[in-house]
Amino acid sequence: MNHNVCHSLRENFVKQLVYLEENYASFVDSYFASDINEYTQFFNRYASSVQDLLGIFDQESDLPPSIPQVFIGSQVTLLYEEEQETEQFTICFPNQVNPDEGYISFLSPVGSQLLLRSLREKVVLLTPGGPTKVSIEEITFKND
Repeated sequence: MNHNVCHSLRENFVKQLVYLEENYASFVDSYFASDINEYTQFFNRYASSVQDLLGIFDQESDLPPSIPQVFIGSQVTLLYEEEQETEQFTICFPNQVNPDEGYISFLSPVGSQLLLRSLREKVVLLTPGGPTKVSIEEITFKND
């Protein structure tokens, strides 16, 4: 990756932090009204991880950091352990959701459970159909 791509990725992550801060009240009212502390912890954990990643960008100048965690904008390939089948999701903001194309909100039940997970991590997703064991097989960042 060249300097322009790194700069674009960095800019994307900065925009994420701004968007989350600007929409804090709306997200709390819509998704976390019963537990404001839950969203505050969720936001702080995500913001801290993004800031850590931005620090890596700053240190490595032209070299892209590997992005071994799921962030907003990540395309995640999951392996369903029982079926041995894969599926891809792109974690996005609520206004970008398109389930037919695999775009799921970071606030959705599955999206929120994948956020900040690591490559090769095994996760038990709690879904309406019951617990589902998956492994995170690939994480790529879609810099749309």
